[in-house]
Amino acid sequence: MNKWKSALIIIFLVVSLSVFFFFVPLDGLVKNIPILKSFYQNTTLEITTPNGKSSVKINGKDYGETPANIQNLVSGKYEVELQRTSQHEDFYKPHIFNIPLTKNTTSRINMEIGPGDYLHGVLIYYIEDNTGDSGKGKLTITSNTEDTRIYVDDEFLKNTPAANIELVSKEYKIKLRSNGYEDLEFPVIVRDGYILNIKGYQFPTPITFESEESND
Repeated sequence: MNKWKSALIIIFLVVSLSVFFFFVPLDGLVKNIPILKSFYQNTTLEITTPNGKSSVKINGKDYGETPANIQNLVSGKYEVELQRTSQHEDFYKPHIFNIPLTKNTTSRINMEIGPGDYLHGVLIYYIEDNTGDSGKGKLTITSNTEDTRIYVDDEFLKNTPAANIELVSKEYKIKLRSNGYEDLEFPVIVRDGYILNIKGYQFPTPITFESEESND
């Protein structure tokens, strides 16, 4: 009889724990344990908006204006809303960027906001990856323009989209070039054990008209 009671208790505990962890993900539970909380709250998000200031909201919470350096965020997915500050209402629309943050990394949004849908800049973040060779990381680049040419340290790499390009872990200079759009150039650090993800946005090249002077 005691054996049956023990078996029923074990079955009950297994079922209860299975149901608990199904509805409460283990990763989310671990993040809230005080001893381990600081391990997960060590991500940083840097936000800059050249040639103007923008209000910053992250997951609906107000974080002031750019430039913003937000530290001790828990790793996970975030929604960042940028609204350029202007005296003219409705001239600049709010822009939303979805960005995953990985522990022990610094992610960056460096974005010049123009009127309408025009953006010029980069969104940069890391994702953990243990499939590459030691001493190397990976690079993934996409762009808002088609067939953007990617240059790494002034050497042509390939056209976008480029996925999981393996590079030696170090700092590089990235340049994105596309016909009819302004060039985009910025430094990055490729890290061992991570995929560096870059999303580029480019302004269209301004159109200039030459005036014709009539000779009498």
